[in-house]
Amino acid sequence: MRRTASLCMVAVALPWAAAQSTTPASSPPSSPSSSPALASATPIPVIGVRTGIDKVTGKPPARLNINGLWAKGGAQWHLYILALSELQALNETNELSYFAVAGIHGYPHSAWNGVGHVDGAPSNRGFCPHGQILVARAVDIASRYPPDLLPEYMAAAESLRQPYWDWAMNPALPVAATRLNMTVQAPEGRRVIPNPLYTYKFQRLKVEEGFGDSALTHYPQTIRCSRSGGVLNDANESNEGLLLAARDLTGSVYDVFTRVNTYDGMSSSSFENAHNLIHLRAGCNNGTMADINWSAFEPLFMLHHCNVDRLVAMWQTIYYNNSMFTSSALSGGQFGTPANTVITADSPLKPFFRAPSAATTNGNSTLLEFHTSNTVANVSVFGYTYPELPDWSLPAETRAEQVRAKVNALYGDMAGDDGATTLETGPLNRMGKGTTRDYWVVEMSVERGELAGRLPATVSLFIRGESIGRMTLLGMPCEGVARESVPVQDIRVGNGTLKDLDRESVVGYLKREVGIGIKGADGEEVSVGNVPSLGVVVLDMEYAPRTNLSSFPVFNGKVTRWPVEVRQELGVNETRSLRRGVVRWK
Repeated sequence: MRRTASLCMVAVALPWAAAQSTTPASSPPSSPSSSPALASATPIPVIGVRTGIDKVTGKPPARLNINGLWAKGGAQWHLYILALSELQALNETNELSYFAVAGIHGYPHSAWNGVGHVDGAPSNRGFCPHGQILVARAVDIASRYPPDLLPEYMAAAESLRQPYWDWAMNPALPVAATRLNMTVQAPEGRRVIPNPLYTYKFQRLKVEEGFGDSALTHYPQTIRCSRSGGVLNDANESNEGLLLAARDLTGSVYDVFTRVNTYDGMSSSSFENAHNLIHLRAGCNNGTMADINWSAFEPLFMLHHCNVDRLVAMWQTIYYNNSMFTSSALSGGQFGTPANTVITADSPLKPFFRAPSAATTNGNSTLLEFHTSNTVANVSVFGYTYPELPDWSLPAETRAEQVRAKVNALYGDMAGDDGATTLETGPLNRMGKGTTRDYWVVEMSVERGELAGRLPATVSLFIRGESIGRMTLLGMPCEGVARESVPVQDIRVGNGTLKDLDRESVVGYLKREVGIGIKGADGEEVSVGNVPSLGVVVLDMEYAPRTNLSSFPVFNGKVTRWPVEVRQELGVNETRSLRRGVVRWK
């Protein structure tokens, strides 16, 4: 997971430029890579939002938690809902419509912002980076309010930023996204309107045009956990699936924050498994979110990806000396990028152009440069921040210390020296003094290509028949090794837990009791015998516990590994995993 515009960075970066120029660019000549591109018309640059920024400190407004924004209500909430509703109502042929911007990610695999398909690039994938127009629309709506409300609503619009859904703190659908209708204070008075967070209704009579042969083409709108009887959005089933994944979401996020201290390590372990889990659990395997080509049309998509953007920004603040990736890799190909292109931090993020100041002229044409991972590394460049990010003027280590404390408060159990903990985060959040301790993890790995035709899929780890954790694989990428580490030392054994045993007993227990179950997109079991790359390894890592509320545990780098024979676990009821402890909602 590299730091790119694909992590919702442009959710409020596009809008302001959109208000300045709505003339679509003509398609530039096909180019195997990138920068720069020739365009005969002015494209829409991604420059960020400039409203609401403190004139004294320069600090931009924060993106807020959707649950807090909904609970508070008021002008900013009404403007958010109205702006999103108007964007969804724009003609789908408009490049700045909800449909067109959502389509950047996947279907209908068409050009956007003057950037089209290039030779050598797959034609069945989108660009992948995501964006959504919001703030400019809110400012426009605010300008229509009567004089007595105008100042309040203009101020609210200028400081509005795309909210996020913190599923790691509260793994349940945002309440606001479960309501069929919304009551809002519109410029003309109070109105009840269809809730734009509930679903997006396609304007096309035949959605299947340009959308492949997915069953989703049979529906006129986005769906979540559809079931018989014409129910297209079943919030109860969504929340049930999220509840089952609660430990994975909170625990894996805390684990990445505390254990992974290099960007390359974060990009491989990363928040990707939690990200994938939300895609499959929020709307079930049959929902719009589960299909990568469709997922950006689901209103939850931007809330979800803004949270991933937030988590990465927090991680970068903590590990400020390793905040950007320095390696290179071969791309599997996207709509505007040929397969096997070498990707670095300076590779173009198509189709997002940089600000006009980054352009030069070449005769009668404009030579435009694309954003790169380096140019989008700092979220404040785009006119927003997050509540957990301290002022940028503070020393780097002070900022890191403050964010560590926020991470402990949000995703740890804030236990005292008595060592009490929750099953969600495991013992890493415990404070204590004394000797080095053991941290037990079971790592699963698999080559995605061996599950071709079965993706998206879930690889579940079981101990004595109970679900302990899972690795979630989406429909893309279709190749490459996926890994996921599941902390296991709080697993109950007799009257104690696994960590209470000596090393030899822990290894012996896990080798005897670990099983693996794989389910494909159709919900059917996949034989582990048909997946030869599937690997299971027990890891023991040594660490010193954290010493205060703003510190993390310190790992000494010593890791011992024991391979485990892969055994099939069939027909296990996943809900049994809840017996292991009470899920604590925060």
